Amino acid sequence: MALLNTIQRLSHRLYGAKLAPLGRALDGLSRLMFAASVPGRAKIGRNVFFHHGGLGVVINNRATIGDDCEIGVHVVLGGKAPIIGAPTLERGVIVHAGARLIGPITIGEGSIVAANAVVIEDVPARCVVAGVPAVVKRRDIDNRLYRHDADPVGGAE
Repeated sequence: MALLNTIQRLSHRLYGAKLAPLGRALDGLSRLMFAASVPGRAKIGRNVFFHHGGLGVVINNRATIGDDCEIGVHVVLGGKAPIIGAPTLERGVIVHAGARLIGPITIGEGSIVAANAVVIEDVPARCVVAGVPAVVKRRDIDNRLYRHDADPVGGAE
């Protein structure tokens, strides 16, 4: 597991154990080490992959990232004041570099957010969204070939 993920998980446990000052200290450490804000209060699932160590990633403390998601560099999962809430990424979502996901929205399972897209509305499962604001470009996709561990030459399905 990458160091950024380890720091975030430990921070999350400290917040849950009512040791918020220690959790905040680890949040600060991740900002210093990775130029990333991945707070311990955010809910992050298993096998989440931050490209290039999460460089420049900013995640709202109310955000939820499901299992097996991928987050590119300089991605923002942010709130939308005065509305309370932050993005939820369901299982297997891929968010490419520079994308901005704003407000209490849900990105459906297996969807892909294109680089530099600005997402302000819910995205259905297994779709590709792109643009400013983001719109659905493709439906019913299989994102397995787009994952960081895919190896089309080596026989990925």
